[in-house]
Amino acid sequence: MLSEINAAIKQNNFQQVKILVEAINEEHKNTFNFNSFHANNTFKELWECMFLCLTVDSSKSIYKQCLTCIRLLSRDKTHLNEIITENHVNILLQCANLVEDSLCILITTENTDVIVEGLKCLCNIVYNCNVAQEVCCSNKTVDCIILRLRTYFEQNIPYVIKYFDIKLLFLLTAFNKNIRIKITKELHGLTYLMEVLDNILRETIEDASKNNPSNLQEENVSLSCEILKTLFNLTVIPNNETPEEDDYSIWIRLISILRDLLVTSTFVPSFQDNIVCNVVNLLTNVPPTCLDQLLIKSHWCDVDALKVILNFLDDRLSNTENPLYENISPVLMVLLKGSRSIAKFRCEVRQQILPPLKDVINRPEQGNTLRNKLCRLLTIPNVSLRDLVAELLFVLCKENVGRMIKYTGFGNAAGLFANRGLLCKTSNPDYSSDSEDSDTEEYLRYKDQINPVLGCYEPPKPNPFECMSVEQQEHEVMQLVSKMDKLTREGVIQPCKIGDDGRPQPIEHVLQLQEELMNHFSNIKNKDGLDDESN
Repeated sequence: MLSEINAAIKQNNFQQVKILVEAINEEHKNTFNFNSFHANNTFKELWECMFLCLTVDSSKSIYKQCLTCIRLLSRDKTHLNEIITENHVNILLQCANLVEDSLCILITTENTDVIVEGLKCLCNIVYNCNVAQEVCCSNKTVDCIILRLRTYFEQNIPYVIKYFDIKLLFLLTAFNKNIRIKITKELHGLTYLMEVLDNILRETIEDASKNNPSNLQEENVSLSCEILKTLFNLTVIPNNETPEEDDYSIWIRLISILRDLLVTSTFVPSFQDNIVCNVVNLLTNVPPTCLDQLLIKSHWCDVDALKVILNFLDDRLSNTENPLYENISPVLMVLLKGSRSIAKFRCEVRQQILPPLKDVINRPEQGNTLRNKLCRLLTIPNVSLRDLVAELLFVLCKENVGRMIKYTGFGNAAGLFANRGLLCKTSNPDYSSDSEDSDTEEYLRYKDQINPVLGCYEPPKPNPFECMSVEQQEHEVMQLVSKMDKLTREGVIQPCKIGDDGRPQPIEHVLQLQEELMNHFSNIKNKDGLDDESN
């Protein structure tokens, strides 16, 4: 078929070329690997044929078909870096109207399909090819995209062009740090992207208020998600850097839009999961002191944006027994940042996650409350997720060891205490008063019978040492030490003792435990002797 295409091109029979290319496109519309094309160099020859057609004015009627073929071929990145040239990228940019400022907004019904296919090709190639990334980041591609998005609502540009414009912008900002700086500092891209997002939000609210769900909502969700992902790339702050003071006005405006998006998600079902997920991801970049904007009520309804975030966390924890770190870590990070920095934020989160304790009968990890679900994560193998959850709960407890034990049980919190050297400490003085920690009647009723290790009420049990003499107790303990010694020598366990720094310290030999126990029982015997003399 390739030879037939070449023959038709030489004869300027582009109608025949169109038929042949459409046949290839139909056959390979679901193909992602073109190994058979690579074997006899068909891939490169077909690739060059399609770009040749895109440079001939008389073949404009088949531009769309040629671009579709290039898009399908560009799914396979096997030799993409070797065959793509700067000229190829420029041809695609020309098709997408992203070469000159004066052309990028000239969109008609006749050229829309070609622009869309050109954008799709660019997205594939930028994603799969370093050469294309470098070319698009060194010319006027982003300038043209930013200029076009400024006219989205004035020019009534089709949704599909908006979508692939932003998708291409997202890819470029994901791969190139310097282009992020250019977009934010030189082109004021943050401001223009927020304007587009704000317009989408207004359209969605207006559509929802009419109780008239339409395709507009689905389009708005998809476009909003791409904008939010791009804003995430543009607002990533490198380690050890702080936002410039001039940026805070932008942050405040951005968070007000994000807050309205969260609120809107409760009224528009199609907005719910994807929008909230991307909003939360973006909030992880926000300076902590700006998160208090989430506590402000929206101007058009009284829904609590922070409650939407907490419900999102609850849903994520409910949908799987073993949540992945990447699925819930962003929302945990946002809650942790806000709770550390803003007292009112911490109070609101605490009321939802650690309300006054009433259920003292069941263990902290048993049940379906947010506290129960988070406590279950305190002992999972995933260290990163486990530590993040523990840190959030500890901050909600004002870093008070006793309160943490009360809500989670010592067994669940022991890892955090050991890591932070808190096994010998009780509280942190850096927080405000304990006025918000009122004990419930249920807690006070069982307080003396709550097992601090389990974190719940435990019925009284007979004391196994009650009928033993001190010598018998000492014998039983020595047997336990002997068994621990065996497990230690076999490498099954590593006994530790609590050091002066509040952290567990491995002991060199189990006899160190034996010596401490001997001293303990010696003290008991001495005390008993003194009691006898006093009698």
